[in-house]
Amino acid sequence: MAEEPAALGSGPQFIRQEGIAAPLMMDNVDTDIISPIGKPPNPGATPETRAFEPIRFFADGREKPDFILNQEGFRRASIILAGKNFGTGSSRSVAVSRPLAGGINVVIAESFGPLFYDNSVRQGLLAVPLEGDKIKRIAEWTFANRGQTILVDLRRQVIEVPGLDTFAFRVEPRVREKLLGGFTVREELSRLDEEIHVFAQSYRQSWPWIYQK
Repeated sequence: MAEEPAALGSGPQFIRQEGIAAPLMMDNVDTDIISPIGKPPNPGATPETRAFEPIRFFADGREKPDFILNQEGFRRASIILAGKNFGTGSSRSVAVSRPLAGGINVVIAESFGPLFYDNSVRQGLLAVPLEGDKIKRIAEWTFANRGQTILVDLRRQVIEVPGLDTFAFRVEPRVREKLLGGFTVREELSRLDEEIHVFAQSYRQSWPWIYQK
């Protein structure tokens, strides 16, 4: 495999992820499930396992055996498969940083909470929108092939699953360029200085009375 290009910016870079996909397959996984705040950590949690704490542990710290990341073949997953509205709820950066700390670099879901999505772009977690029937096919494959890996490639915008079709996805061009280049928000805006200036001038000409003193 060819060496990946170095980041052009100083922010988090994402190009591709080859890893185990864990089929969480739940709708409306909100930020209180991903990263509860305002309470002490569960006694069984570590910095790597604090994501999904309410559904990952019993109150006494024991693992819940039915939670997917506690099951053999999925403990080292770096990709999550989910349903609709993943990350809905309040804006909290830990809803992204805690999964990242646990090795989760990609979430593939039917849709995302807008605040979670914005935080994922800032922190370098790839949120991939995909149709539900395609996610279900991938999930069925992961159950039948525990511990085997799939590939999520942002440059080509495809998901490759051994023995299945290649699944195409699309993220916003701005988001794709930002993550591939590893640009921070400030660096991203600085690269658009000329376009911003042209827009501002056009806006001033169209609405001159706004700028009158």
